[in-house]
Amino acid sequence: MEKDALIEKIKEICGEEEITAALEQSAVSAISIAKNYCGIDEIPEGLESTVIDIAVDIFKSGQYGGADETGRLKSITEGDISMSFGDTLFEQYGLSSIKNYEKRMIPFRRIKWS
Repeated sequence: MEKDALIEKIKEICGEEEITAALEQSAVSAISIAKNYCGIDEIPEGLESTVIDIAVDIFKSGQYGGADETGRLKSITEGDISMSFGDTLFEQYGLSSIKNYEKRMIPFRRIKWS
């Protein structure tokens, strides 16, 4: 699957009018996640829907651009002003969230020789 085709598909699914930097970065990240996890250089046809789902989840999370970049606000203390944030959404797209797609990507995993 080409990056441009993936971006168009995400744009369509998310109901976006135009291609934004956040949409493009979501596609690039999803492709990278799948390739790195599976140890492959190209996305095979059977893995395309999983890559689209990952990209849409990344885009809808608000990970790129916007206020959510710092993570979700967990608490506010007014005396001497204190704010605490949860894990950033970027950290959430590390190995812990790959578990959501792991079963769908395992058949495409390959041993990568150095």
